Amino acid sequence: MIAVLAILLVTGLAWFAMRRWALRLRERSASELKTFQDRLAFALQSARMGTWDLDLENRTVACSKEMLELWGIDPETFDGRRATLQEKVHPEDRGRMNVAIDEAILRDGLYELEYRVRTTPGTERWVASRGRCYYGADSRTPVRLSGVIYDVTDRKAKEDELRVAIQTRDQFISIASHELKTPLTGLQLLIQLRQRDLKRDFPGAFTADRLESWLNDQYEYVRRMTYLINNILDVARISDGRLRLQRQDFDLSEMVSDVIARFRDTAEAHSVEIRFDSGHPIRGSWDRFRLEQVLLNLLTNAVRYGNKKPVLAKVEREGPHALITVLDQGLGISAQDQARIFDRFERAVSENEVSGLGLGLYISREIVQEHGGEIRLKSEPGRGSEFTVFLPGIRDS
Repeated sequence: MIAVLAILLVTGLAWFAMRRWALRLRERSASELKTFQDRLAFALQSARMGTWDLDLENRTVACSKEMLELWGIDPETFDGRRATLQEKVHPEDRGRMNVAIDEAILRDGLYELEYRVRTTPGTERWVASRGRCYYGADSRTPVRLSGVIYDVTDRKAKEDELRVAIQTRDQFISIASHELKTPLTGLQLLIQLRQRDLKRDFPGAFTADRLESWLNDQYEYVRRMTYLINNILDVARISDGRLRLQRQDFDLSEMVSDVIARFRDTAEAHSVEIRFDSGHPIRGSWDRFRLEQVLLNLLTNAVRYGNKKPVLAKVEREGPHALITVLDQGLGISAQDQARIFDRFERAVSENEVSGLGLGLYISREIVQEHGGEIRLKSEPGRGSEFTVFLPGIRDS
């Protein structure tokens, strides 16, 4: 009897110990499972990823919370319908998505696709999705398509930026090649003509007047190439953030007067008169060389597009700003073109009508903005254009 009681006691204690051990094991497993699930959720959120499982028999979809949040869907209200998800896909991409899913099911292959999702009205996000089709036991009947989805919006944006950069580079090379070739060809032709005259021992080609004209033509070709090359270098500096101002104290009216005096020969060669309203001295701290560059760009455009009518330049003060205005009476610029012409490689007219890199106004705007100012434009087609540079930095006497 005592032996039986002892056996029962030992058995009971063993059962109790095993039960306690099983409970602890279950608690430990549940804790470890919870830790794993938390870590998985954190990893998915950090990678902006989610999981999905499409039941091909009843056409329902089970999605992770991370996927639904990525798509802008409330996990608490998601009805599990495939149609609900498809409504979020960009209309132009829905067809591609369905074709890719059908091909993965029919060909026992991977499903892989990038497409756009409209998370909220007016907001789009690029996602990439990968999945695999699974079949029933001992059959070729597809039962489910499962996979992952992740956010590739940032990568797509960088790809678009790179694509635009490559297109801009190719456009720049094309335009620069054409524009640099023109003065080089003209200069080469002048040299060849003089070489021919020397071989023919033709002294009449080397009179003082002819030599002066020849040298002037050469200088103009070299000046044009220098201008183009400087513009190219300035664009590189602006793109790299290396455009630096060298400020100094000077009179803006005197600077504009000096630039116009140097520019008058060029204007007269195009039969254009430059008029200057000097106003009063306005002193301030600016980069003289860069502002001269801005003014030359504005004057060059006024002469180029001014229909050979007089161009007016003036300097004045408006509150804390110094103003430089260049006004022509030429072609004018339409409203839709007025913002565009300050971009790189843009012109108000076709490149077949007027040559140039289309960089002058872009560089001018960057220089003025570096000063903390802005360039404003008033223009109407057929009624000329008025460019006004607003500059802070006036030094009161």
